Amino acid sequence: MFLVTSSAYAKMCPKLWAQFDKDVATTKASAADVKKAKELRAEGEKLHKAGTHDKSEKALKDALKLIGSKV
Repeated sequence: MFLVTSSAYAKMCPKLWAQFDKDVATTKASAADVKKAKELRAEGEKLHKAGTHDKSEKALKDALKLIGSKV
């Protein structure tokens, strides 16, 4: 068993939104899914800046899934 600290999440969040920003340009997802994914991406960054990294990572991973990216 291991413990993941919030600092580990803090380092992961920017990587996830960078991946999203790259992948969204070539996604084949529907316009509705892209819109929702962009909202989740923005929410993920906001949560990261507020220090709630576990919630940020979840929002960013959900955004990536919506556009068909591997998480």
